[in-house]
Amino acid sequence: MIRDKKSQWHRVKLLALIAVFLSPFVGGWLALYVFELRPESKNYGSLVQPPLKVKWPVLNSLSGEQYSDGFGKKWTFLMFTRATCTEQCRSNLYYMRQIRTLLGRNTRRLQNVLISAVPIGAELKALLLDYPSLVVIDNFDNEALYSQFQAADTEGVGSTPRLYLVDPDQNYMMHYPAQSDQNRILKDIRKLMKLSQIG
Repeated sequence: MIRDKKSQWHRVKLLALIAVFLSPFVGGWLALYVFELRPESKNYGSLVQPPLKVKWPVLNSLSGEQYSDGFGKKWTFLMFTRATCTEQCRSNLYYMRQIRTLLGRNTRRLQNVLISAVPIGAELKALLLDYPSLVVIDNFDNEALYSQFQAADTEGVGSTPRLYLVDPDQNYMMHYPAQSDQNRILKDIRKLMKLSQIG
């Protein structure tokens, strides 16, 4: 009789331990799938879900370099323009450079790229002398490339100087509006680089 009671008590303790162990998982599952209490993203940029593998055409830079499969095993921070580079476009070029510089020891992990659908004019060429690390592709109006970056409910790619982020595996994963907070973009990129040691 005493043995039965002890055995029963051990079973109760075991079941209680199992319940304690499983409760966080069950609670999480109920919150996520039954009550749909999904946590909001802490990213500043808009995530592309799922990320899209970019099919890069062969690109020739203004400095004479050729890129056949993206821009190497680096993070690529990208801006398109379909017309002359506006004041906002020039501001974003400056912010892109500042963000890259502020990455410190991770500076080399990020490649800034400008792709222009029209030839770069003399005035902008003079300005770009201050951006020696910027890869510039000019006179490249390729709808097959541009369309890969088109996000829902956004203006046409290149019509405003929106910013795009591609990971070292050439997956398009995030985008930012033309007018953005550079400090919050920097925070996003730092976080991504910390999470991924690729590139």
